[in-house]
Amino acid sequence: MGEVDYMQIDSLQRQVNAHSASISSAQSRITTIDEQLERLRTAKKSVGEIQKKVRDTKKKIIKKNYQPTWKGKQKDAFTKQWETFSSDYTSFQTEMNTFYQAICDEITRLENQKNEENGIIGWGQSQMNNLGNIIEKLLHTKEGEGHV
Repeated sequence: MGEVDYMQIDSLQRQVNAHSASISSAQSRITTIDEQLERLRTAKKSVGEIQKKVRDTKKKIIKKNYQPTWKGKQKDAFTKQWETFSSDYTSFQTEMNTFYQAICDEITRLENQKNEENGIIGWGQSQMNNLGNIIEKLLHTKEGEGHV
């Protein structure tokens, strides 16, 4: 009968425990990432909705801008206000687009980080599986009897 090397099994079990801790840590980081992604996706949706509302407002104003019967001070005042609004609108949409793009970039960065964490989990699970196999084979004697 073969001797069971309990020191080797203990060493392998410590490795299993270390991989298990790494997996738990990665799972915790994934949970945090998922929470951040949820908030960012909500913010991204809100930015898009705000931009649409402002764009819709602009369309309504454009329709009012076409007033062929307006003349004189009324037309001049509206034209001046329109030019101010148009400039402010362009600045606002540019700023919102920049904000939207930054949110998209952060979402992508976090999704990539989550993929890396999932890779760590998969690698750790494979290592634990391999170590479990080694431990099982060490505990199994040459004659087919297991020691547990």
